[in-house]
Amino acid sequence: MNIIINVSNLRIGGGMQVAHSFINECIAIKDHEYHVFLSKEMKGILNLQLFPSNFRFYLIQNTTGSFKGRTRLSGELTNLERKINPDIVFSVFGPTYWKPQTTTHVAGFANSIYIYKNSPFFKTIGYKKRTIIRLMEVIHMRSFKKHCDVLISETEDIGNHLKIIFPDKPVFTVGNTCHQVFSNKELWTTEIHLPEFNGFTLLTISAMYLHKNLSVIPAVIDYLVQKHSSFRFRFVLTINEEQLGNLSTVQKQHILFIGKVPVSECPHLYKQANAMFLPTLLESFSANYPEAMKMEIPILTSDLPFATSLCGDAAIYFNPFGVEDIGEAIFKLANSTEKQEQLIEKGKKRLLSFPSPQQRARRYLAICEKYNLKKSNHYVQQ
Repeated sequence: MNIIINVSNLRIGGGMQVAHSFINECIAIKDHEYHVFLSKEMKGILNLQLFPSNFRFYLIQNTTGSFKGRTRLSGELTNLERKINPDIVFSVFGPTYWKPQTTTHVAGFANSIYIYKNSPFFKTIGYKKRTIIRLMEVIHMRSFKKHCDVLISETEDIGNHLKIIFPDKPVFTVGNTCHQVFSNKELWTTEIHLPEFNGFTLLTISAMYLHKNLSVIPAVIDYLVQKHSSFRFRFVLTINEEQLGNLSTVQKQHILFIGKVPVSECPHLYKQANAMFLPTLLESFSANYPEAMKMEIPILTSDLPFATSLCGDAAIYFNPFGVEDIGEAIFKLANSTEKQEQLIEKGKKRLLSFPSPQQRARRYLAICEKYNLKKSNHYVQQ
């Protein structure tokens, strides 16, 4: 199969990690010719020297930041597509603002903000922000409708919603998982060594997205300091200090800001933590959950359906708006070695329900095979 893998629209966030994992897994799947459209950010995280001769990489110059840029981007991609003449185009995630002219376009969907309209996230933002989101929803969903032929969701629930929103499009579900680096210690980097600490370390690997609800952390610190004054704890965050706003001296004493980290550094960070903490309000699928399970640390997260459906009994849940509820969940877990061990064991079992990175890659490609121009006989269960 002659396939275009389009990640030219990915510049930040978990989508880049999924794309990085998928493209690297394709190295071992030698049956195809891969033409990979890259953004400069994706090019920066891929080691192109690792790839064999059946891979071709194209650095895409135009971006989706403006209407004029999208028009230029569409033209740039179409020109390349006509030269390549692919059997299929797979955009790991949309929206793409581009429709291939010669073949079927398969695209991933991870825009949960447009699916879960009753999410508590919307209670945290003002009218202006909600208006911007509604406008972006119109633009993005129009692109999915106009430019994509087949959609892939990360959960069955989102897939069921997409079947209603886009009744004329085939919809498949391919679950997310942790990056393959977590299973290969030889790929780990260990440059970040957290200061020695005789206390409970809570790790949050996330960018400063509004829906991640990281702004609740200062209030949780204040509660724990006042209520449990002898409790030693710290939050380790992969953001910069200024992103969390004005902090008191006491709050700063309980947070380590380490900034953005490459995926290769993440396993080492998990090894230095006592628990994964994620107070998020809205997700399609957070890879933080299987990552924590893989690295055998307990999970503390929001008591919301997307989290409970993924973690089951392998997490401690809290009200993401309840500062006291969050604080007490942290304190109780920190003081119960037995509970920590139980969650770790349950997490190891729960991890078996997620696909491996290789399985995810093969499922993506099987869907592409089903819709390629050669009319492959491969069958994919819808």
